[in-house]
Amino acid sequence: MLTELIRRFFKEENSDRQQEQEVILEDTDIPETILLDFPACIERDFPQEFPLAWEACEQILTATKGADFSPLERHSPGLKGFDWESYIRLSVIRMVRVLANLSEQGVSKGRLLDLGAYFGNFSLMCSKAGYQVDALDGYGAYGEALKSVTQLLSTSDVQVLDFDEVGYELQELEPETYDVVLCMGVIEHIPHTPRLLLASLNQVLKPGGLLVLDTPNLAYLYNRQKLARGESIFPPISLQYFTEIPFEGHHREYTRSEIEWLLNTIGHQDIRCSLFNYSIYGLSVLQGTDLDNYKTMLAMPDNRELILTVSRKSA
Repeated sequence: MLTELIRRFFKEENSDRQQEQEVILEDTDIPETILLDFPACIERDFPQEFPLAWEACEQILTATKGADFSPLERHSPGLKGFDWESYIRLSVIRMVRVLANLSEQGVSKGRLLDLGAYFGNFSLMCSKAGYQVDALDGYGAYGEALKSVTQLLSTSDVQVLDFDEVGYELQELEPETYDVVLCMGVIEHIPHTPRLLLASLNQVLKPGGLLVLDTPNLAYLYNRQKLARGESIFPPISLQYFTEIPFEGHHREYTRSEIEWLLNTIGHQDIRCSLFNYSIYGLSVLQGTDLDNYKTMLAMPDNRELILTVSRKSA
């Protein structure tokens, strides 16, 4: 029963809300302690996708061992003291879902742009999976911090691009070039309006191409609890106040319905949306408040941490 509960909670890629609600009504005997068994639980749920994702994570960790990531903090002070090793390993939870969704859509090859590639783990995984990958980020601005990442990508059949070269509106890229565009953990960093970002992504997508996007869920249960206590969901204002301009932390987070509205507004079709948890895997055991939250999120998917969408540009 325990294994089945965990499986149902953490793998519901395309279940609708009614089906998810029905699951919890059938399974009321949740234990008082749950062992998460990460990463083995992810491997069990995504046996085809996990090996490539995990191998990419381990290669990134090896390449960046001993690197100084302090330059990344200059414009995003919430990253000070960040646990990058845990971040990379936990990202496998997001990575396997990308491959699984692309497979479900029947897109197993083609040109792929990873916009905001950062540590390059998604790019590296997709290259291993057989896609022709371009990894795009502001690598020049990161200085030496991610030099080992770009070197690894360049020797792994991934073309590394810089925003200084192609422009933030991707004007130097050929229109309708890519079969797939990844926008993973990016849209929440965009100030003012996401309109220009989405228009740029749409511009380089081929007709019928897929946009895969993930972003934190503003309505995440732990966020709701922080606000109820009078706490902010963002890093302390004392850090942001003294940051170097431009600030590159989270400018705005979104709800499921808002992301779906954005995709509809740019004319995308076949929008598929799923919500899942991520940070919780950093715990070895769920108990107490975390277990109570687990039960709530099992019953109410819109309380989960991350939103992932797959949508298709009109042909």
